[in-house]
Amino acid sequence: MVATLRTMAEGQPLDSEVWTEIEYLNKHEPHLRYDWFGYRGRPLGSGAVESAIRRVINLRLKGNGIYWKEENAEAMLVLRAAVLTGRWEETMERTQAAMARDRRRDWQWAAPDIEAELNSDAVIKPP
Repeated sequence: MVATLRTMAEGQPLDSEVWTEIEYLNKHEPHLRYDWFGYRGRPLGSGAVESAIRRVINLRLKGNGIYWKEENAEAMLVLRAAVLTGRWEETMERTQAAMARDRRRDWQWAAPDIEAELNSDAVIKPP
């Protein structure tokens, strides 16, 4: 297909948009082999991606009374994706390295001791 397009575009200036499009198709040609994917039973539609969006994003970020700032929602999606893809440790290492470069070297996240809080006699008052 790309060869046919190159032939058709002959005579067009090299800075023409048609050459940009042809180069894009040339670069991504392995991803455009729908005959190959279909023959092997691979999905060709967007259903798998739409389903993943529903399961990964919508179920976590949407719901009654749930509101997110855009930057916080993006951070939550990064963390959720790290968990679901088994890349939590890698993500935490990169985060700690970035924080060290940002002069927050001594920061450590400490999980609250939920069990101790539940078993304590402390009275919890409304805010």
